[in-house]
Amino acid sequence: MNKLFKTMCAMAAIGITGCQSMGPKIIERSHPQYNSAVLSVIDNQLLLNIVRLKYRENPFFLEVNSITESRNAGADSGLKSIEWFPHDVSSKTKVIPTFLTKSYQIPTISYRPVRGKEFIKYLMTPIPLNVTLGMSSSGWKLQRVFNTCVEKINDVENAPSASGPTPRHKPSYEKFYEMTDLLKKLEDANFIAIGIDPDNQHALIMRIKQDAANHADVIKFKQILGLDQNKNEFFFDSNFLKAGSNGLVVRTRSLMGVLFYLSHAVDVPVEDIENGIVQTTVAEDGSVFDWSQNASGTLFKVYCSKSKPHDAFVSTYYRGHWFYIADNDLHSKSTFMFVSMLFNLQAGEASSADVVPTLTIPVGR
Repeated sequence: MNKLFKTMCAMAAIGITGCQSMGPKIIERSHPQYNSAVLSVIDNQLLLNIVRLKYRENPFFLEVNSITESRNAGADSGLKSIEWFPHDVSSKTKVIPTFLTKSYQIPTISYRPVRGKEFIKYLMTPIPLNVTLGMSSSGWKLQRVFNTCVEKINDVENAPSASGPTPRHKPSYEKFYEMTDLLKKLEDANFIAIGIDPDNQHALIMRIKQDAANHADVIKFKQILGLDQNKNEFFFDSNFLKAGSNGLVVRTRSLMGVLFYLSHAVDVPVEDIENGIVQTTVAEDGSVFDWSQNASGTLFKVYCSKSKPHDAFVSTYYRGHWFYIADNDLHSKSTFMFVSMLFNLQAGEASSADVVPTLTIPVGR
């Protein structure tokens, strides 16, 4: 019996040592899982709210405020009797020690509604010009930035009516799209640069290289925007009272306007169109306008399916259908990432200042 007791003590010591070494392994295992889960929830929520706007329903944002997890580990030991039958011997009873280790996790997740006057203000206020142009200096192409965030430059409009619920009539955008297509060519050829004026740290300026001034694309770009062909430096401004041939007067969309703008590129079930649940846009000839012709449709596309897609980058289930961005649609994925960063930049700081109720949910075993 003394030997049996020593054996059980040794097994218990091994079990306790094993429990003590679980910490680093738990972190390695659980951290990537929580990271992926939270990111998936954030992407799903953004897509869901874009789809909601297509149906003229209020968006709502709920963020994961905190995740805490407690881990319990323990060990049970005891004795177990069994019947055994050695050869040519009547059955005997044998007592063996038993030892069982167990562990379980109890996560507690806190959710916080993203709301409050500061958040609403940032959601509805036009995105500051320095933020818009700042996105281009952080690696985003000017064409994507302008097509998504800018509503008008000088007298050239980029579907201003698309900054709200789906309009009844086709918006004006063709000239703006031509301009941003030229802008992409100029940027790729390194003919232009945008930055802070060295003589005025509060002013943003677009500079065209002197040796590119007579290039056909540069001349056409200036013509569309009504710029002076003899100048190669143009200051940005948001005051349309200063509109003229010597500057780039820009009106940006609000963050809500950007989300509305993207919502027009969401495919919806035919029955929702037939039942008048969503608005259709009519072209000049009376036909249904195809939003894929617009910049929002060329840079962003959300598909609709009755069954769950297997090739989705992000998907959400809403009104009996799956809405998703295809995993091989790189343009849409880039625009979605861009808007997600813009949302975090604009709304994140404002929402953190608001005091709102927090919903804490303990998740049992």
